[in-house]
Amino acid sequence: MSSYKGHTIFAFILSLFMFYDPFAIALAVIGANIPDFDHEFKRNHVLIIISVGMILSIVLYLLNLPIYLGLIISLLGFIFLVSSHRGFTHSILGCIVLGVFIFLLVYFGMDLSSYFNLSAITSIPLNYIILVVVLVFLAILFLNKKLSLAFVLFMILFLGLLYFGFLPILRINVHILIFSIFLGLFSHMILDSFSPSGIKPFSPFSDKKYYKKLGILIFFIVIALYLVLFYNKLIFYFGLF
Repeated sequence: MSSYKGHTIFAFILSLFMFYDPFAIALAVIGANIPDFDHEFKRNHVLIIISVGMILSIVLYLLNLPIYLGLIISLLGFIFLVSSHRGFTHSILGCIVLGVFIFLLVYFGMDLSSYFNLSAITSIPLNYIILVVVLVFLAILFLNKKLSLAFVLFMILFLGLLYFGFLPILRINVHILIFSIFLGLFSHMILDSFSPSGIKPFSPFSDKKYYKKLGILIFFIVIALYLVLFYNKLIFYFGLF
């Protein structure tokens, strides 16, 4: 099984057990595919990411909109450009930095809803539409072509079901979105720890490699954080009211 398939399936299964929110599941899947952009054969794609960020910044500036989105995308690209494979982006600090940047992309993207008014066109909350657009944009940037196509089609279907009232409008929970991003990123570390190459969790401060024992420890820490932060969801799933 190719790397992206394994990471995608692992993150999808983990998030499916933890969340019923499709946005959270989508962010976990995207997050699980991001760290590998430090690979040498993806350098050209990284340069495209940096260019897209710069172009987007210019477009947003000309439209008198905040340029944060473009700047963050370019910064993400620079992180991958200066990272060696399975180095910083596969470390604990690297996952935290990447997670913060991805969350800021989502946050500032949703904040754009305050600049538009589409209430006359659709009953779907504008921040939902903006979030879908941001997720599709991230999917195109960071997912495999086949996977990104399936992702885009799913998001279009999801919006359609919302528009025609087949799905309820759920309240977007920022805490869940943050956790799902980090879930995807750290799931990548966990899975890579089971490979012969291992991981360098304390890069750039240490190049010492760790293997599956650390991966198992990180897995249980993630589960413990989930149980502490989202205890109510656990009650919901098991029907303990």
